[in-house]
Amino acid sequence: MTNSDIHQDTVKPSSYLATENLETQERVISLGKKLLDSLKKDEADEITSWMINYLAEQITLAESGSEKAKNNCIDVILKLWEKRATLPNGTRPFESFEPIFKALESLSPESNIPRYYHQADSDEPDDLSGSEKWVEIAKRLDGTARTLITFMFEQAVVGSCSEETKEWINILSGVITSNEIELILRYRDEKKPDEVEARIESLTKRINNLEAFERLSKSIGQNLKEELNNLRCLSNQ
Repeated sequence: MTNSDIHQDTVKPSSYLATENLETQERVISLGKKLLDSLKKDEADEITSWMINYLAEQITLAESGSEKAKNNCIDVILKLWEKRATLPNGTRPFESFEPIFKALESLSPESNIPRYYHQADSDEPDDLSGSEKWVEIAKRLDGTARTLITFMFEQAVVGSCSEETKEWINILSGVITSNEIELILRYRDEKKPDEVEARIESLTKRINNLEAFERLSKSIGQNLKEELNNLRCLSNQ
């Protein structure tokens, strides 16, 4: 999955859902009710008002009508979900995460490809000399920046998560495979028991990377101070 695919979903066609169990059909209708509640939050314009009335009518028919009415309702709900990015401000699912998704598309912090440098593993900077040392430090900076960016995205997701977020995720689970949900679950702070060890390993690696770069930063700082002192000596002559 690429970050450019964030807003693409795998939605089961309504013709397939009609043959599945009642629970799946009811979950899609629950999604429709959630979308309906979301649309009602904002002051509706004429088009949104029509959408609200039409969706409410379809849900009512589905719950009290024939199998055909239910299938039609499911089809309407899934089509509306596919067009959710065009819904009015204040009504879109996961709207608070949209700035995070846009930033992810641009920065790609989880990419294994360095943003500025791409080279096979090499020696420690202290074992190198001349220009090779500085190139290696620059490469380490690239990896450290990715570590910091990933951590910041995690904090941004945690800060944007709410009870409503959990409601959307629960309703969509088993019905729609959404890259939005995958990203939220990947970055949020709640971890399943089988994910704890992997998280510990990931955090340990990040800390080691940051500590290694901290040592490199001190070396850079020393070089800058030496150059500054040399320049001051020259200006006083």
